[in-house]
Amino acid sequence: MNSEWRLTTKYLVGMGLVIIGFYLLYLSRAVLPLITIAGLIAFLASPIIRFLRQRLKFPQGLAVLVTYLLVSIILLLAPLILVPPIVDAVNFLLGLNYQLLINDSLQWLKSQLLYLKLLEITILGIDLDPDSIIDPILSSLEDAAPVITPGFPSFSTLVNSVGSAFVVSYGIAVGLVGGVLTFVFIVLAAIYMSLDGRKFYTYFMEVVPEAHRAEIAVLLHRLRRVWEAFFRGQVTLMLFIGLLVWAGGTILGLPGAFALGIIAGVLEIIPNLGPFLAAIPAVVVALLQGSTVFEVSHVIFALIIIGFYLGVQVVENNFVVPRVLGGAVDLHPLVVLTGVFMGAAVWGILGALLSTPIIASVREIVRYLYLKMLGQAPYPAKAEAPEVTKLSWREAAKSFSLKIQHFVHRLSRSPAPSQETPNQNSEEGQS
Repeated sequence: MNSEWRLTTKYLVGMGLVIIGFYLLYLSRAVLPLITIAGLIAFLASPIIRFLRQRLKFPQGLAVLVTYLLVSIILLLAPLILVPPIVDAVNFLLGLNYQLLINDSLQWLKSQLLYLKLLEITILGIDLDPDSIIDPILSSLEDAAPVITPGFPSFSTLVNSVGSAFVVSYGIAVGLVGGVLTFVFIVLAAIYMSLDGRKFYTYFMEVVPEAHRAEIAVLLHRLRRVWEAFFRGQVTLMLFIGLLVWAGGTILGLPGAFALGIIAGVLEIIPNLGPFLAAIPAVVVALLQGSTVFEVSHVIFALIIIGFYLGVQVVENNFVVPRVLGGAVDLHPLVVLTGVFMGAAVWGILGALLSTPIIASVREIVRYLYLKMLGQAPYPAKAEAPEVTKLSWREAAKSFSLKIQHFVHRLSRSPAPSQETPNQNSEEGQS
């Protein structure tokens, strides 16, 4: 008795499973960002775990435990490095005389408008009178005399705000508990992924038909290479840009160069938009404080800082990015910029940060599907070069020693050269 399903039944069951899968994804849409973050943590921790297992021969559980302990220590020590510059920046902002800044800005604007009134502007032989435009602006600036005076709320205002304070406190407590539970869930999920990541891969490959397992394995390898190249490149870019901005800002006399370097390095994780956002606080500081090294006006120094940041971007885009990212994440800047906005609209900050590797991964998947539809081999055997195993220094030294021994052995077995001179040989020939 043949128990095999008909082709129509297979199609119906397959469509039903797809619909159920999408419905389950819809139900778990609130948890998917947390699972994604946990997967990223496990993915970033995998090189350390792999090093501990392969080099130091740690068991899987011990390697995962040591790795996450190291990550926890780094996260605990990070505030000791990052908080002091942030506190200095906040103290700097709180210590500014904003009333003086506003007055100086208004005086500068008035002087520029008065200078424009003295100019004689002629267009196509017609003399223009700028007074009709400038005088109303000047009068409005005279009327708008902003005064910033610190004030303390009245007693009735404080009494009326007590109830709202309790509501706010309750909301903060609920948010804090939710944040703690979310953090615990992410950490536990990341640990489980690190412990059983290989099992998940095995389960997935068992579902794939045997005839397609080799191609799917190559596809997964290429996807993993995309994400590894992205994160490795991002960490390298963050360190490089942070150090470069810190060093360059210190040489130029930019106040708070260390904090601005940290800001530039952290914002480097946002493709294309990060460098632009990092330049804004640097230009503001240059306009407010000027240089501690060069005696130039604040405006000129701000222009110098803008040129410096543009130079950093030129060096990054033309020399650093091609070397650290290579061709694994080779996307046009317009595609990356569009992906950042689309990712931010769908998944917020997480979508903006991961838009680049997601687009590169989709490109790999679409390429595979397109070639399969055309009936072509997505990954020919000759296209995949065998991986070169890098020898450790001990193995390399042992191999070099064996080559030397083999060379000496060949020399010892070779026949010794004849000691007879050409004259002796000629005499023997004549006799």
